[in-house]
Amino acid sequence: MLKTRFLKKLNENILCVWKRLQSTTPNEKQSFRQKAWHAARQRYVNYEYVHYSSFLEYYLGQRNKFDQINQAVFPPLEVLSALQSDVSPIPPSYPPNWMDDYEFYAGASDGAGNIDSQHGTADATVPPSTVPCNGCGAHLHCANTSMPGYIPSEIFKGRTKTELQTITCQRCHFLKNYNIALDVEVPPSAYVETISRIQDKYALAIIIVDLLDFPCSIWPGMQQVIGSKRPVFLVGNKVDLLPRDCNNYLTHVKSCLKQQFIEHGGFNALNIKNVSLISAKTGFGIEELITQLHNVWAYKGDVYLVGCTNVGKSSLFNILLNSDYCRTEASELVRKATTCAWPGTTLQMLKFPILRPSDIRIYQRYKRLFAEREQRAALEKMRREQAKDTGAVTSAQLIGTVGRTFDNRLEVDDAFAMPSGTQPIVSLNERKPEYREARWVYDTPGVMQPDQLTPLLTTQELLHLQPTKMLKPRAVRLPSKMSLLLGGLARVDLLECNRSWVKLFVFAAETLPILIADTSAAELVYKRYLGTPLLGVPMSSGDEKRLQRWPGLQCMEKDIVVKNGGVDSIDDGKQLNCDIVLSSAGWLGLLMPENSECIMRVWTPQATGIYVRKPALIPLAERLVGKHIRHSLAYNTSKPFVFQK
Repeated sequence: MLKTRFLKKLNENILCVWKRLQSTTPNEKQSFRQKAWHAARQRYVNYEYVHYSSFLEYYLGQRNKFDQINQAVFPPLEVLSALQSDVSPIPPSYPPNWMDDYEFYAGASDGAGNIDSQHGTADATVPPSTVPCNGCGAHLHCANTSMPGYIPSEIFKGRTKTELQTITCQRCHFLKNYNIALDVEVPPSAYVETISRIQDKYALAIIIVDLLDFPCSIWPGMQQVIGSKRPVFLVGNKVDLLPRDCNNYLTHVKSCLKQQFIEHGGFNALNIKNVSLISAKTGFGIEELITQLHNVWAYKGDVYLVGCTNVGKSSLFNILLNSDYCRTEASELVRKATTCAWPGTTLQMLKFPILRPSDIRIYQRYKRLFAEREQRAALEKMRREQAKDTGAVTSAQLIGTVGRTFDNRLEVDDAFAMPSGTQPIVSLNERKPEYREARWVYDTPGVMQPDQLTPLLTTQELLHLQPTKMLKPRAVRLPSKMSLLLGGLARVDLLECNRSWVKLFVFAAETLPILIADTSAAELVYKRYLGTPLLGVPMSSGDEKRLQRWPGLQCMEKDIVVKNGGVDSIDDGKQLNCDIVLSSAGWLGLLMPENSECIMRVWTPQATGIYVRKPALIPLAERLVGKHIRHSLAYNTSKPFVFQK
């Protein structure tokens, strides 16, 4: 009790001193701390109304980009344009000779080479084929450049069905080889129509949710599309990017995911047969998911991978394709699905046959996993010690290996053995007797969730927005009457608070900058720095019309009131009170003092994707940040948390 009173009194004194330092004016009689405070504020003299910018502090302050200019003052905005290329990904260049990558392309048909180098020549008189693209599933054709499955007529004409089975469409080819997304005309109703085919089928739905973007990646109308009585496996992807705050943090993440899914997905708790956390990138949790599929679902029916766009369905499809869940002879015959940061990659259903989990196969698989247990434990111990010593985030991330117990793949006859007259097997023949009673895994198209920001962003901006390593929360103090801008994608105003400031934890990609400004001038600051490195996304990238197409920020109709006090509140001062989800940009965690209350106004494009999530996903984020930076609104970052005994 005495310790709590002492800490409260100490915090009040610190707040009084900080407030006094903020309100004083520079003069010769100032103390050392007052002069240091004004020296810190003097750095933002070229940025009116701005009190903190993570871009200026890190990319200029810590990297010493402006040593030759003036170390005491950040350079004006005009100088920062030269640094845009340092922090922005280089946009992919358009390949003018991309059709040469195809084996069947022999140059322009007219002999003069006068063809459209971007799209080739379209020919609507040639009937489309019934052969699906190996990457997205759309039927190949050469009729219209804006329709899914298009390839130029110079490649499409004269091809046999066997030859077409080895070809990917232009869109998938650009995604795989050049990381360029081409626009295709697919109405949103087409996605729903494709997925709704499973309503009358006895099948399992594996609903995949992005753990960095939920409940925004939970489609509210999914229950009506796939059926209210559908058995469901709930899978949270990208768990390797979540920071650890305690030893059993995965249990808490599962609980939060299930709660939000029931609340926003419309499903009953009885529909959920299993909850799994995986990483389709590092392989963590995949073996456990396959084990649960064998134990719970076995071989009862087909399995459908369902979810919103860009949640990792195609990545999970590819990793299951080379695991114990796929028939061994089919792994080499089924092409991998196209994966990309751009949403809506899969346009039609892709599938592979499931390996029947008989008792002997399950036993052999168990022996393999048991034999690999010691090796996995030794690797995890080594990575844990490395994370403790070096603080490397990559060593703290969750990883896993996905192996194969059965490898009795069929030997394909040599296609070059001319006397035998054999032909290469390039696709799976579903009409064979062994596949008539088979069960299949389907990769379905992603549903466009209205709360997601991905349709508003370009490919370059999506790559800039998505984190590539474990998130490290960035903590700031947000005083009353100030606003926090998370890039150009979200803004949070602290309108009223009975305390001097609120501690916010920003969970977003490190490349998405943070900016704190006066609320009264927040709109002016947003317009002034939109398209610059201070806000990052959206990027102008030399396109003057890009910012004109940007819808800007709109606020919610009702302000958000957060209280820390009462029966349902957490009053220990260590756990976050709640999360404020900011659509696809990330989320903010609030840590408020005891018996405090604040009113916040949140802004996003078209005021979409704003949710208050209780309990917080990472409740002990206080452990993941360092000490407060003197004369600043920010906190230092610290080493990642590792498991403790």
